[in-house]
Amino acid sequence: MNRAERPRIGDIAREAGVSTAAVSYALNNRPGVSTQTRDRILAVAARLGWSPHDAARRLSSTRTETIGLVIGRSAEVVATEPFFGSFTAGVSEVLSGEGHSLTLQVVPDVDTEMSTLEKWWARRAVDGVLLLDPRTDDPRIRLVEELGLPTVVAGGPVDSASVTSVWTDDDTGMRDAVAHLASLGHRHFARITEPATLLHSHNRTAAMLAALRDAGLPDPTILELGATPGSAASLTHRLLDQRVRPTVILCDNDLVGITVLSTLVDRGLEVPRDISLMVWDDSLLCQRMSPSLSAMRRDVLSYGAQSARALLDILRGAPPSTELHSIPAFIARASTGPV
Repeated sequence: MNRAERPRIGDIAREAGVSTAAVSYALNNRPGVSTQTRDRILAVAARLGWSPHDAARRLSSTRTETIGLVIGRSAEVVATEPFFGSFTAGVSEVLSGEGHSLTLQVVPDVDTEMSTLEKWWARRAVDGVLLLDPRTDDPRIRLVEELGLPTVVAGGPVDSASVTSVWTDDDTGMRDAVAHLASLGHRHFARITEPATLLHSHNRTAAMLAALRDAGLPDPTILELGATPGSAASLTHRLLDQRVRPTVILCDNDLVGITVLSTLVDRGLEVPRDISLMVWDDSLLCQRMSPSLSAMRRDVLSYGAQSARALLDILRGAPPSTELHSIPAFIARASTGPV
């Protein structure tokens, strides 16, 4: 390593002969490594010129007062899905109150997202970043650990000792949703999910399967959205053409739910008389649809605000942490009813 460069976690890991995760545990004084390994890592870190929270302290004299947010989704999804606008508004409100700016970039995939993070950090264009949509095996987490880039992940919690995660308890939320719908007599559940590699989608599906199993109900039909705009409609047709049609469909977001509702109406079905529908992330769209959509509500505006505050805390020297934002609450509206 060039001594003029800022040491990275990956540099320390290579010198010490351990994983980057082990380095993160040692530098942040967290369990996960033996005392002997911790001492060896700290000795290597000291020799390379690193100390815990070094990234935040080094930035103190060269701050850009700018936070980065890269969204690895299609521009169409970001423009139409209410979550992204509400989350970003919450982030911006906190940052503007603290005299910081937000640099936002929408990119089509994770690879482009990672290259953007590397460029920003190499150019010192941002002081830290917010990450959305954590994956089940997320290469972005490994990257920011390698870079020593101050990071808050909105979602999770993620398995990393070097980043903060601000998360909502989707497990409890999904179990509450299943319990409410089962109390209305529903036995045949279906779910239209975002890609299973997304941690929130994976967790919700696991919670749904466990809740139905605990209630003695049949396994649900689970269909994953594709990349095309018409995917939600085509999956809805598949559900309706099954030999045993579901009595309730659960969707991962409100935009998908609106498409499903439209498709049900086109097929001549009445919601909720013929089939019930519930979506994740309540929004004004859910309230204004006819029928209005039952939803799992979380305050996305405050979710963005808490994530931004957590990142500012890191930049002031706070250690990484795990922060629970909320447990989504079931909001019953006209789209769900008894069987």
